[in-house]
Amino acid sequence: MNRARESVEVGLVFSDPDGAETTEREMESLIEELDQLPLLRMEHRPAPPAPRGTRAGDVTVYSSLVLGLAGAPAVRSLVLLVQDWLARRTSGTVTLRIDGNELVLEAGSPAERRRLAEAFLAHLASTARPEDSDG
Repeated sequence: MNRARESVEVGLVFSDPDGAETTEREMESLIEELDQLPLLRMEHRPAPPAPRGTRAGDVTVYSSLVLGLAGAPAVRSLVLLVQDWLARRTSGTVTLRIDGNELVLEAGSPAERRRLAEAFLAHLASTARPEDSDG
């Protein structure tokens, strides 16, 4: 079966140094925009633990989603949507995890986000099995 037509699971974590209320409000905003994508499923999971090395006084709060997407075109659409969403924010970081690959995008430089996103998508395409392609 062609994987492009199968579900691709994406872990998406949003973090923001402005605290829990801001993080949850921003995640709700992102969820509204994600409804535009051809999602097979979406789960808003409890926030993952803070990354190793984080000090107890650090206030960055994490919120997490697990998405089921319909193949590579939906993954590309997700990455573009997240880039656009972050471009309208003054802070925050979104981490996407797909099949052991990770992309970290931050509010800030649009050129850097675009470069990282294109490199990530190219990597995913290069590691896909031949039967995974759309063509």
